[in-house]
Amino acid sequence: MLKINAVNKCKEVIQNSIDRYKVRVQELGDSLADNDASNDAEDDDGSGELMADFERYNNLKDEHEKLKRAFENISYGSGKTVVTEGALVTTDSNMFLISVSLGELITDEGDKFYAISSNAPIYEAMKNLTASDSFTFNGMTRKIFKSIKLKIHHLNLSLKHLSYNLRMV
Repeated sequence: MLKINAVNKCKEVIQNSIDRYKVRVQELGDSLADNDASNDAEDDDGSGELMADFERYNNLKDEHEKLKRAFENISYGSGKTVVTEGALVTTDSNMFLISVSLGELITDEGDKFYAISSNAPIYEAMKNLTASDSFTFNGMTRKIFKSIKLKIHHLNLSLKHLSYNLRMV
């Protein structure tokens, strides 16, 4: 259950970011349209700054949509117990969901974990290890307690098959 909660928290964080950026892009687009409609040639209305903000938030939205696609393409279920992409890894100091880089997150149930990508240096240190194996990262030796990739019989947890509840903004 913990792994499903961690995956759901990542989905929520990514989608909330996309929604927030969509709203901001829409607001900035509306402001730009209002400025264009009421602009007189000698007015310095700050539309250059608005346009820069519009582009920045639009780029952030696009980056998070790519992040969402990358997250959806990871298989979170296979029954394997080695540290691979899609695994929830518990060490003697932290818990890691090997997925996309989102940093420290807390599930709705209060469990803290780190969503890291397969490009993270700590992932490279623990890649393909199993429970009871140890690895050294930043001069500290850590022990893996467990690595979970859910074994799913009737449910494919691969997120590319799940749909997000998208709000039209």
